[in-house]
Amino acid sequence: MFKNLIIYRIANDWQPNAEKLEDALEEERFEPCGATQALSAGWVPPRGEPGARLLEDIDGHWLLNLRLEKRVLPGSVVREHVEELAEKIEQETGRRPGKKQQRDMKEQVELELLPRAFTLQSHLRVWISPKQHLLMVDAGSIGKADELITLLVKADTSLNLHLLQSAESPAACMAAWLMDGVPPKDFVIDRDCELKAADEMKAAVRYARHNLDTDEVKAHLTSGKMPTRLALTWKERVSFTLTDTLQVKGIKFLDVVFDGRDKPAKDEAFDVDAALATGELSQLIPELVEGLGGELDFIGQSAKIAAEHAPKAASGETGAAGADGVQAHRTPAMDADLATEAAPWD
Repeated sequence: MFKNLIIYRIANDWQPNAEKLEDALEEERFEPCGATQALSAGWVPPRGEPGARLLEDIDGHWLLNLRLEKRVLPGSVVREHVEELAEKIEQETGRRPGKKQQRDMKEQVELELLPRAFTLQSHLRVWISPKQHLLMVDAGSIGKADELITLLVKADTSLNLHLLQSAESPAACMAAWLMDGVPPKDFVIDRDCELKAADEMKAAVRYARHNLDTDEVKAHLTSGKMPTRLALTWKERVSFTLTDTLQVKGIKFLDVVFDGRDKPAKDEAFDVDAALATGELSQLIPELVEGLGGELDFIGQSAKIAAEHAPKAASGETGAAGADGVQAHRTPAMDADLATEAAPWD
């Protein structure tokens, strides 16, 4: 059901309304690329069945699915056509087209070739937990997830989101777990990790299917390398890789999760898989964050910054300030943080 999760916190003031959100998604239902359209994105039924709902509610967990379709033009083909066009112009005029003209030629060639280009489709799954005020995107990178978030916020403008952040650095926590061999309760360190130096060389060491409780690993940590990825298992039920940006990758449900479960009928498989995945991961995520020192309190952090600067502002050391003496130190990001409250896990 889910392979990778990028986790967002939804602000407390969000009022979940599945019916309203689904109506908004209908306005952005997926349409295939037009003849000269390079990319198309839109919502499709999570079940994969034509005519099914665009928002599935499984045990209080909302599931969405964004389809992306892209027309693929190999760069070599475009360059070949541009070169042919450039040679033709040179033969006719006796002058080689300049860089600006070649850029225009490239755009012209791409426009002419697009209708003949084949298309590739991909999907990004979304899981919203209204009770926990969390939104998860099954994406391999934050960039891809952010593109989806833009479309989702367009559908529900009341969504106020920020990436979930832990109070302590995931990299520092993973380094401590590797040094002392003691991960958080109910977690076990597996046999894969990546360590990377913070200097400009970015020297990296990767271990795969390797014992990590060794002097060699500890020596790398002592020399300054920090973990960017670490494989973990939770309660012998779910294996995954934690990254230094608090992404959960390579999710795998272990056999114990399926013990005692009958194989579902074909028309029930989606519901069973969704209930299993959301049920397990909605417990794993808060325990993982707790193991990282808890969730970062944006409200507390912003208030602390304001308090630290208030004396300077009052004494006139900060330059132009607002009436509260703090405005000069606030950024748009801080303002967003101040407007976003951390929601309870349960």
